[in-house]
Amino acid sequence: MEKSYSPKTHLASQNIIQKHEKKSKKTTFILLAITLLIVFIPIFFTPLHSDDFIYVLHNDQWSNLVWRYFNWSGRIVADIFSLVTLQLPKILASLIQALIWTGLIFFITTLPSVVNKNFKFNKFHFIVIFLLYWVANPNLGQTSFWTVGFANYIFTNFLIIVYFSFLFYLRDREMNSLSILALVVLAILAGNSNENTSIVLVLLTMVMLVIEKNKKVFLVALPSTILGALILLLSPGQRVRLEAPSFQVMREQSIFERIWNYFSSSLFIETFKSFMWLFAIFILLSFIYLIQRKVLQKRNIVYSIIFFFAAILSNAAFGGSYLFPVAPRSLNGALILFLVSLAFYIDDLKLDKKILWKSGETYLILLLLIPFSLGYYYATKSVYSLSQQFKIRENIIFEANKNNPKAIYIPNYYVGKLYNPSDSIDMFQGMVGEYVGVSRTTNIKKFNKDFSFDYSNKRLVNKLQFPLNRDFGNNIHLRAINILPDTRTLKKNSINMVFDNDLKKKYDSSRYKVFIHVVWKRQGNSSKQIFNADTSLNNQLAIDGKYIFSSPIGDIRLKDILSIKTGIYDTQRHKNLNESVININDK
Repeated sequence: MEKSYSPKTHLASQNIIQKHEKKSKKTTFILLAITLLIVFIPIFFTPLHSDDFIYVLHNDQWSNLVWRYFNWSGRIVADIFSLVTLQLPKILASLIQALIWTGLIFFITTLPSVVNKNFKFNKFHFIVIFLLYWVANPNLGQTSFWTVGFANYIFTNFLIIVYFSFLFYLRDREMNSLSILALVVLAILAGNSNENTSIVLVLLTMVMLVIEKNKKVFLVALPSTILGALILLLSPGQRVRLEAPSFQVMREQSIFERIWNYFSSSLFIETFKSFMWLFAIFILLSFIYLIQRKVLQKRNIVYSIIFFFAAILSNAAFGGSYLFPVAPRSLNGALILFLVSLAFYIDDLKLDKKILWKSGETYLILLLLIPFSLGYYYATKSVYSLSQQFKIRENIIFEANKNNPKAIYIPNYYVGKLYNPSDSIDMFQGMVGEYVGVSRTTNIKKFNKDFSFDYSNKRLVNKLQFPLNRDFGNNIHLRAINILPDTRTLKKNSINMVFDNDLKKKYDSSRYKVFIHVVWKRQGNSSKQIFNADTSLNNQLAIDGKYIFSSPIGDIRLKDILSIKTGIYDTQRHKNLNESVININDK
C-alpha cells in the first residue's frame, strides 16, 4: 500500500529544502568572502617592483602595447591587464586581483560539476584546491602577489578555466549568435595566455572534440583557440627578443638539440619538484577511495587523466625553449592543470557532514592547513615588511635627489623568513628612480653589501644591544653595535653599526670606508680568527635620526665574538683613522 502525503507534509518538505539551500548559499558566500580577504591582504601589501614601474609610469615604449607586440612579446592579454590594473588605485587593483584569484579556485572546483551537468559547489573541495594552490605553487610571490606576474599567470589561467567552464556549459545547449560570439572571444583570449599553455589549450580542445558526442561547440571553439595561440606564438616580438646576445648560444642550437638536452638531463624532471604536495594528495585520495570501496565515475576518471597528462605536457613544451632552466613562475600553468585533474579526481569523494572526524577529506584539509598557515604567515609578513621598506627606499631617493647626485644608493630588499623561498616576490629593482621623479641620468644603485636585517622594523632599528659612545672624529659617535640573526637563513648573522651623524658628509666615500674586524673563537678552535666585515660609506642607511651600516658575518654567533675592531680606513694612505676596540666576550 502506497503512502500518501498531505499538502501540508509536501509544503513542510519544500520549506526544509529551501532553508537548506539558503543556508548552503550563505555558507558558500562566507567561504568565498573569507578566501577573498585571505588573498587580498598579501596582494594589497605587495609593493611596486620589477616590471610594475613600466606600466605605472606609462611614459616609455615598454608600456606601448603595439611596440611590445612587435619588439618583445605576443602576450597581449597579460599586457593589457597589467597596463589597466596598474593605473588603478592600489586598493581597487588589489580587490580585482583577489576576486580573480578566488574566481580561479571557484571555477576549478566547479568544472567537474559543469562537465557532469549537476552544477553543484563543494565547499570542502574548494578548500582543498585553494590550500594546494598555495602550498604546491612553484613561485607564489611572482605569480600571485606581483601585479605583472599575476597578469601573466593567474589572470591568463583564469581565462583558460572560464573558457573550459563556458565550453561545457554550452555543450548541450542551443547556441545563439551572442553565445557563439562570447565563446569565440573567450577562446581567443584563452589561447593568448602563455607560450606553453596555449599549445596545451589547443590540444585539449582537440581531445574534447574527439571524445564528446556533441561536437558543435568544440568545432566553434577550436579555430578560435588556434587563432589566439598563433597571435601569441607568431608575434614579431618573439623573434626580435631572441636576437638578444643572452640567447645566442641556445639560438645556435637546433630545436632537436634543445629538446634532447632538456629531456636527457634532469631539467624536465626538476620542473615537477614543487608539486610533491599535489602528488601526495593524489595518493592519499586513492587510499581513501580504496578504504571506502568507492568507484569513480568514468567521465571523472577520463578527464582527470586528460588534465593530468596535459599538465605534464605543459612542462614538456619547455623543451623547445631558448632559456634553461625553466623559470619557476612559468610552471604555474602546469599547477593549474594538475589542480583541474585533482578536481575531477576528488569529485566523487563526498563528505559525511554528520561525522566530520571520520571523513578523509577533513584530514586532508587539516594536513594542508599546517604548511598553508606557516606559508601564509611568513609570506604576508614578508610583503608587509617589503611595503614599508619600499617607503624607506623611496624617501632615501627623494631626499638624496635634492642634491642632484650622479648616483643614489639604496639598501636591498630584505625579504625575511619564508616557509618556502619561492614565496618571495621578484627582487629586480625596476625603474624605481623614475617613479620617484629622478632624472634618468641619475643612477640608482643598490648597496654593494647585503643589508641583513629588516630595516622597516622599528624595534631593530632602535635596538642598542651594546650601547657605546666611541668617537669617530668630525663630531661623529658610534652609539651602538648590534649582532642580529639573519632570519632568511637558519644560522647566519649580521653586525650593525649605529652612528649619530652622517658619515658621508664628513668623509669622502670614494676615499674612506668603515673597517669592521670581528675577532672570534669557537669552542674546539685553538686559535682566534678574524672576519673582515668592512663596508663602503655608500652602504649607510639614514633612518629615524640614526645612520646604520649592516654587514653579514656568516655563521659567527654572538657568543663566538671576542672583540670588534672598527674605525675609518683611508684607502689612499692605507691607514686606520679613529680606531676603536669593543670587547664583547673577551674577558
